[in-house]
Amino acid sequence: MGPGAGFQPAEEDGSGAAAVLADEKFEQVQPDFVFSLHNLPGLPLGQVSIAEGLVNCASRGMQIKLSGRTSHASSPELGVSPQAAIARLLGEIGALGRGGALDEEFSMVTVTHARLGEPAFGISPGQAEVWATLRTLTDSKMDALRAQAESLVRDVAASEGLKAEISYRDVFNHCINDAEAVVHLRNALDAEGVQYSGQGLPMRGSEDFGRFNYRSKAAMFFLGAGTRHPGLHQPDYDFPDELIEIGSRVFIRALRNLLG
Repeated sequence: MGPGAGFQPAEEDGSGAAAVLADEKFEQVQPDFVFSLHNLPGLPLGQVSIAEGLVNCASRGMQIKLSGRTSHASSPELGVSPQAAIARLLGEIGALGRGGALDEEFSMVTVTHARLGEPAFGISPGQAEVWATLRTLTDSKMDALRAQAESLVRDVAASEGLKAEISYRDVFNHCINDAEAVVHLRNALDAEGVQYSGQGLPMRGSEDFGRFNYRSKAAMFFLGAGTRHPGLHQPDYDFPDELIEIGSRVFIRALRNLLG
């Protein structure tokens, strides 16, 4: 079968690639190669970053729910408040992974959301919730980080007489670029006169595009949005439309080279 390139939905929560792969129409296509691009603020406008091997970290969203018992705010001793537990978790769970160099031992835990009780002055809280993103360079290191985080949550909850529930969302495997697929993309970049390097790779961010590598030879390249461009997920971020033309030329050239 031939190569594939196109638009994929629901990339941000990790469900999009899985949905495409599960679609019976994709099963009929069975591409030999799959190519993708992601824009990248911080990289010069229109330049590309591309490399073989690991390019994106593994990550997963950890959702922690702590349950105690509410009481009147004038009698907090009659309830079981998660206040102390959530304060400990906010300070300690991030210490399990502080980032640093992107080597095999890299790990990072980022608290992304927290909630305690209800917005009321008369109720001592009985519920709390913490969301944290666990991140490692490779899938093999994720299990160890997850075990550490779960152990911390259970120990903190037990010490405060609370029930703890842990669930996971937005699960991403590490993302690897196939070497042969990268060669085809580099050939297309050369033909289209697009400058490229391996700048910034591997990166901390995660990508569900890695799922395609289990079925096809897959590679993603990162297209620069500008060195002074607002970062991804920042409120003033705006996609540079001129990247559409550059990215399209690279895709079309890669497909033409492969199909003849």
